[in-house]
Amino acid sequence: MSRAHLKKRKRPKKCNQQISRRRAPSRPRRRSFEARVGVANAERAMPDRAKARPDDARGREPSTAAEDAASSSGRVGGSAFATAAAVAAAAGLLCAASPSSSSSSSARRGPRSGPDESGECEPFVVHGGGALTRELVARCPSLRRDAKYHPPRWLRNAHAQTLAGYARTLTIFLKYDRQIVRCADGGQVGLDWLVRARFGRGGGPPPPPPPPPSSKTRRRTVTADDIPPARDLPPTAPVFIMLHGINGGSHEGPTKWAIAVAASRGWRCVALNLRGCNGVKLASPKVYCAASSEDVRAAVDASRARFPRAPVLLAGYSLGTYVIGTYLAEEDSKPKPPGPDGDDGWPGVAAAVLVSCPMDPHSSHRSLSDPERPAGMMYNGAIASELRRYFARHRKNVAEHPDVEDDAFELSSMRTIRAFEESLIVKTHGFKDVEEYYAYFSPARIIPSIRTPTLYLSARDDPFTASDSVEVERVIRGTAHVALAHVAKGGHVAFLERGVGLFGPCWTDRVLGEFLAAALEERSEDARAAHEGAGTPAAVARRTPAAALKAAGGGEGGVDAAATDGPRSHADPRRGVHIMSKL
Repeated sequence: MSRAHLKKRKRPKKCNQQISRRRAPSRPRRRSFEARVGVANAERAMPDRAKARPDDARGREPSTAAEDAASSSGRVGGSAFATAAAVAAAAGLLCAASPSSSSSSSARRGPRSGPDESGECEPFVVHGGGALTRELVARCPSLRRDAKYHPPRWLRNAHAQTLAGYARTLTIFLKYDRQIVRCADGGQVGLDWLVRARFGRGGGPPPPPPPPPSSKTRRRTVTADDIPPARDLPPTAPVFIMLHGINGGSHEGPTKWAIAVAASRGWRCVALNLRGCNGVKLASPKVYCAASSEDVRAAVDASRARFPRAPVLLAGYSLGTYVIGTYLAEEDSKPKPPGPDGDDGWPGVAAAVLVSCPMDPHSSHRSLSDPERPAGMMYNGAIASELRRYFARHRKNVAEHPDVEDDAFELSSMRTIRAFEESLIVKTHGFKDVEEYYAYFSPARIIPSIRTPTLYLSARDDPFTASDSVEVERVIRGTAHVALAHVAKGGHVAFLERGVGLFGPCWTDRVLGEFLAAALEERSEDARAAHEGAGTPAAVARRTPAAALKAAGGGEGGVDAAATDGPRSHADPRRGVHIMSKL
């Protein structure tokens, strides 16, 4: 049969039952313009409490937060952290909403605690109403009623923003000089003094202070040219000390960007590396912890010794907030030595800002170990992995402590933070158990003893915050020096801002600079009277008896951090920073 004959051959017709196919479902009809306008008017007429749901800006269920993160990160497509967080959220790992974001707490706080339809968050400030805190908060433009915090549209999920916040490490580069300082208990810390910003200008006068935030300059970023070299600063320039979190250091993004903001104001900046962290050797069996303030005390004393006429400013995040808060309570509750001019007090710490502090350590640590909260277990496992590396690196030194047993170093079986605290941290610091350890540095206990102007900054969706801060707010309202400002969104040590993202300061960096600068200004007579009339605080004694000092290798009273000679500088090729040694 020829090919032409095959082409002309017709196919047999099939019956209708054979050729019938399933008709495709019809697309949903789009609502008319009048219907869409009617729905918008109905949403606009809703009460404020219904629109200000903390779980989602549009009033949907909390389970849709993962879908929002996945869709928004897919639109942006420029952040590996956001994409990874969106994938994890779609897999169900990041969908667990923290109990602190419940609708009942939002109703109690009113519309100010939740974001509006555009995602803007209005800060909610809590303080005792005294003249001092009222004056300091009024001097912070970012904490006013008309101020707004604008989180990025692609980072509405708290876990995604928490992960993305640590990517800021790669967006700023600073050069430090390291000073090794001996603590009173025999340990040692590393002070990384800011020399200059890399890829910036080499000299010149300090830049003028940044203008107050406005509609045009609110999201002003900080560049390398805004950071003056340390050699150009006067000896009376305020000393800004920044403290990191668990196993962190001066290399982390939150530390570097906070230092950049402080340096742009003409302050001398230093990053405090706790004992055993970021290349600092562990010189004694005593490790760092939230209840030990010796590292901060050594840093403040060393700063006073080098710059005796300069006020000291403190800031920290995560675990560093506990350490600084414990130090302030211990120092403010003891009699002050005479100042350099013979006055009634040493002009030491002028103010402090503490970022992302879990206000209830008991419930926070329990939630991180709850199997029903997968997100908490994820953070717990990541932190436990860092602690395993820390104790594996310093196992020889920690084993010399008389209260640490040999079987305490079964690091492979320790999968939670509490396991390390029960086996090693509690024993090296002389606590009876973990509950006593938590109770010692709990903010509800130490805040009444603080007499230094202090501002706590937190987010309502912080994954590390497991309960409401009602008890701590009640304590803060009874003080004259402490204030708390929180927003609905921000994650843990993130608070990224729209229009800046990973490539500039976050909201807490901006508030940090404003509050510390306000504390350095001249105070009114009412504010001075409120400071002087606060009364004698409850004593918070240091947990460093002479016997513990001798057991830790510090001798009778340890080594004074300010009694050694001037620092000698040398280069450390392994870490790429200049090391200033005082040992």
